[in-house]
Amino acid sequence: MPRERHCDFCESEIEPGTGTMFVRTDGTTIHFCSSKCEKNANLGRESRDLEWAGQEVEAPEGEEGEDEEADEEEAAESEKAAEQVVESVDEAETAEAAEEEAEADEEDAEEEAEEADAETEDAGDAEETEADEADDETEDVEADAAEDETQDDKDGEETEAEA
Repeated sequence: MPRERHCDFCESEIEPGTGTMFVRTDGTTIHFCSSKCEKNANLGRESRDLEWAGQEVEAPEGEEGEDEEADEEEAAESEKAAEQVVESVDEAETAEAAEEEAEADEEDAEEEAEEADAETEDAGDAEETEADEADDETEDVEADAAEDETQDDKDGEETEAEA
């Protein structure tokens, strides 16, 4: 009766008469169900990192504790790095928000100053306009008076000339 074998990379069942058996120089045998599994193993890839590989390949008993400790250390380091990134992003966002707020305040102050200047100019223009109108009225009255005198002088000359 043929023996059931499983692929050492993807853990799928290998039918009798198919697959590849690789024998190392130290006498260990490795069975692959396909050339895909063989090539990925030769490239140094881990089947647990590949979705198509199916089940995880368990590490030998002696190496199991070391991998778990290393994984825990890597996870702790990555969490610390992630926290530092989040903190630096928060600080950057806070600084940006403060800068934007300061710029907005400066713009508001400039707008208020411009409005105050415009109001002052408008008030000054209104006073000037009133003064100009008063001057114009005075000039008109004086001009009318001068015309009247000139007209009276002409009328007086004409009456003298007629007499």
